[in-house]
Amino acid sequence: MKVIKLFITSILLLSSFQTFAAFSITTAANVSTPENTDKVIKLTVNKNGFNEVTFGKRKFTMSGKDVNKFTISGEDLKSKLTFKATAFEAGSDNTYSVNIKAEFRFMTETSSIAYTQTTEKTITVTVTKNPDNGEHVPTFRITTANVSTPENTDKVIKLTVNKNGFNELIFGKRKFTMSGKDVNKFTISGEDLKSKLTFKATAFEAGSDNTYSVNIKAEFRFMTGLPP
Repeated sequence: MKVIKLFITSILLLSSFQTFAAFSITTAANVSTPENTDKVIKLTVNKNGFNEVTFGKRKFTMSGKDVNKFTISGEDLKSKLTFKATAFEAGSDNTYSVNIKAEFRFMTETSSIAYTQTTEKTITVTVTKNPDNGEHVPTFRITTANVSTPENTDKVIKLTVNKNGFNELIFGKRKFTMSGKDVNKFTISGEDLKSKLTFKATAFEAGSDNTYSVNIKAEFRFMTGLPP
């Protein structure tokens, strides 16, 4: 199971008709990699509009108890997080986390800083055991990330899992259900690879955290090529 959080953001309309949503890191919170294999993860944020790409600068830093397992390379839109190759340890949860802090600076045409925004997100890497004569099955998990949406706007979120190999696409079936205190704010539509979660348009409430969560349960069934 996975809890997906959705954040409602208010929109500030400026005289230049630019809109600003809450600054957030959009890189998936959970990724996996086979043991003894480097994992390169692109660091992304939601500041990618024309003016933001032209006049904006993004900088990423990291911290946390597993920070020595990670490195950051590149700058701005080319920033990448690399998890160093690590062996799978039997009896361990084989997960490593790092806290990523992103800073966004919006520059004027004279290279002065108009404003600065910061946000943080924890990214967790799970090391899986290399396939062993087809006997090992990597941990099944949901790969959909937390999202944000402007107020009074429906948000459609694609539901994804890590079962997307050739045989898994042909013989696998995925089913999603939901529960939780905010479940009435969400609907699920579509089936299998076309499954989508929709958050209903909601007004921004001043003084509230404007966060709504739903618990998503995913079921994966691997079918044989034989009739049932």
